[in-house]
Amino acid sequence: MSFSNNHQHNIVLATFLSLLLILGCVIIGKSITTVPLVPLLAILALFMFFTAFTTSNLAMSIIIVSMLLSPELAIGAVSKQRNVVVRIDDLFILTFSMAWLARATINKDLRIITKTPLNFAIGLYMLSYVIPTAQGMLTAGVNPIKGIFYILKYNEYFAIYFLAAAILKDKEQIKGFLKVFLVTYAIVNIYAFTQIGSDRVSAPFEGQPGEPNTLGGYQVLMLGMIIGVLTHARSLKWRGPLIFLAAFSLVPFTFTLSRASYMAIIPMYLTLIVFSRGRMKNVLIALMIVAGIASIFTFPSNVKERIAYTFTAQDNDQTVVPVKIGRITLDPSASARINDWARLIDNWKHKPFLGYGLTGAGFVDSQFIGALVETGIFGFFAFIFLLWKLFYQTLRIYRNTKDDFLGGLAVGFLAGQVGMLFHAFTANTFTIIRIMEPYWFLAAIIMMIPKLEAQAAVKSAEEMPLDLKPNPYTTNTSFLLKSAKYRMS
Repeated sequence: MSFSNNHQHNIVLATFLSLLLILGCVIIGKSITTVPLVPLLAILALFMFFTAFTTSNLAMSIIIVSMLLSPELAIGAVSKQRNVVVRIDDLFILTFSMAWLARATINKDLRIITKTPLNFAIGLYMLSYVIPTAQGMLTAGVNPIKGIFYILKYNEYFAIYFLAAAILKDKEQIKGFLKVFLVTYAIVNIYAFTQIGSDRVSAPFEGQPGEPNTLGGYQVLMLGMIIGVLTHARSLKWRGPLIFLAAFSLVPFTFTLSRASYMAIIPMYLTLIVFSRGRMKNVLIALMIVAGIASIFTFPSNVKERIAYTFTAQDNDQTVVPVKIGRITLDPSASARINDWARLIDNWKHKPFLGYGLTGAGFVDSQFIGALVETGIFGFFAFIFLLWKLFYQTLRIYRNTKDDFLGGLAVGFLAGQVGMLFHAFTANTFTIIRIMEPYWFLAAIIMMIPKLEAQAAVKSAEEMPLDLKPNPYTTNTSFLLKSAKYRMS
């Protein structure tokens, strides 16, 4: 079964099984302390293995849903702020990988690792955190169990990337997966909406007090994708639901009270303005002006207070050394974060090249500072190189694709990536499960667009009438022109 052959049937089936998965996750989350987990997890693993082996599209759809709707099992603490966490989707990704390996062993046409523009950069980055962490475990600077778990967690993101790249075959399949992403996004935002009135909203299965910053980062990424498709898709069946979903999700986004997410959504939106084509650029600018004016009168008081609090010194807090930027004194939370950065950078000077290894330097609220201290100069530049390579390739794909829908996906991901970069200044964005799993799946979709378009062109040429097919001496230019005219007819 495939999305291209039985598209509607697969969507209905995937939605039904996704709802069953959500129900199952709720049951697991409620009974996690009383139900023996090993038999239950074994049954789920067998179910996913069988599904992935027989119907990879359906199995991947289940994984997409579980990215945001899986309960968490904390099995060890690195510190009071940093736990080793295992989730149901970890199990699904592992068993999917095993099923794909089995299929690739049987079917020689399947690749275990698909060739993409990011393979070298990903491999370099993986080395950059495996080597320092292994060194930290040998020198007792890193707890071996926790170090291994964090290496596996990082590797899992790239497993998602390569699995998604391996199973992608055509545009209709991409549309099918995108619909599953959007349904999941809608469920998460409905759940968050029901929390409005409490302190801060967060995603499902995050426990107490929740992670509003995680939800905000995920929303910035998905909003970039949604608006990107909106600015390019010509079909009304996409535009109506996407407009409603984008507008609705802004309400719980506001109530995350996540300053990192507030900071990230602005450059994300500006990226869409810069790279959008034609009249949509003017539409986005007009919407930004209207939203800016409306926010002055409609933003809830707690949101305004949250933003203003950042630049308000607290005289009664004597535990944190206040940080001043010019004449502005930052609040204790921001000051404490910057003080931690300074302390960790000072520690980094003692191990500048390879760093302390994953979890070896303690917790820090900044992806870039964390990368520098944990993996040293080598790891930091490997991380930056991977991000640059992904940005460059995404922009290149956007500029070269002739398909409006795929172009919308590309520019939407480009904007989402810029948002993630700003979010990562004050959060560990590129290590957060609920953000990175969707991020790397979407990255795989974008990186595979040129290959899928080339395959579609070849297939179209093969289906051309005989009188239009080129002879062996026909130039490539002539052949492509005939093929293009045939596809447009």
